[in-house]
Amino acid sequence: MTSKGIRFLTDRVILLPVLRRFPDDRPALRRLFQESSSFQALCEDYRDCLAAFRHWQQATSKEAPELSRSYAELLQELELEIRQYLADDRPVDFGWKGQGEK
Repeated sequence: MTSKGIRFLTDRVILLPVLRRFPDDRPALRRLFQESSSFQALCEDYRDCLAAFRHWQQATSKEAPELSRSYAELLQELELEIRQYLADDRPVDFGWKGQGEK
């Protein structure tokens, strides 16, 4: 496999959890991922946090419930950041009408 192919697979693994969480925004998410290294890092953080959350949800240790809650909160914060990227990516409609529009 070429390095380009490996990079494609790596990017897909990083972005997949975000695409699953926000299925209606797939085109915008893919574009943001291609264009923004900070968004790529956010997606990587989301993937890692989700994996940790799932681990601690299933763990039976004494600290598992608290760690599970902590990662759940972090996931919510990361989702808010992703939503902000999506909101910033959308054109703003000021309700202005152009010529010939009613």
